[in-house]
Amino acid sequence: MRKKIITWIPAVIILLLILIFYLTEGMHLFSFERIREEYFKWRAFVHESPVQSAAYFIGIYILSVLLVIPDSTFLTLLGGLLFPMPLAIIYACVAETLGATLFFWAAKLAFIEVLGKPKERFLSKLQKFLGKPKKHLFSKLQTKFHAHPANYLLFFRLSHLLPFWVINACAGIFRAKTRTFIWTTAIGVLPLTFFLVDAAKSLSKYLETHTSLQWNEIFTLQLKISLISLGFIALLPVLYQKFRKKR
Repeated sequence: MRKKIITWIPAVIILLLILIFYLTEGMHLFSFERIREEYFKWRAFVHESPVQSAAYFIGIYILSVLLVIPDSTFLTLLGGLLFPMPLAIIYACVAETLGATLFFWAAKLAFIEVLGKPKERFLSKLQKFLGKPKKHLFSKLQTKFHAHPANYLLFFRLSHLLPFWVINACAGIFRAKTRTFIWTTAIGVLPLTFFLVDAAKSLSKYLETHTSLQWNEIFTLQLKISLISLGFIALLPVLYQKFRKKR
């Protein structure tokens, strides 16, 4: 019993921090208006203390991923404004990968007892909620994931069809290998990070003219289609294998 409680401690701490952040309305800290107000002061700080400012940026970014704050896009754009290429891309990718890995470890540790030795007992309880026709749904999903973990992780990372924290949690619950999780995350976040850092250059016009900036000006339909297409490339080996089996 004591061991089970210990394994849940990291997940519980993260959940409590998430509640505190949202209950205190911390979301107002992440807005384009705040960039406009603080931009020149932040830029001066980056110029005077490049190492310290990079450490602050990476630390805040890691916390935003860990606490499921849906503003990694905002932070990546801010990084593109404040730091030169390719440092902005490196800082964002490193921070996003580290934050995701910490969340992944917490989820994996919390479910290690549930999905470890007493797995059958867990599945029997799950059956009561899913109903008899879906008795082995979880086992099937886990088996398919374990057959091609890198392909599925890359697909969801590149396509951005699921929220970032959902992928982190599911990878932990399905007990993906840490090494696989880390490299697929680092590669999976790179295309969108590169695009956002490059798009940050257009924010200077927003800061100078005080015009309103909408998310749909950044996340265009063309960008979404491109990301989903990249994701499907990662699934091609899985689809090819299934096609060969059918033949």
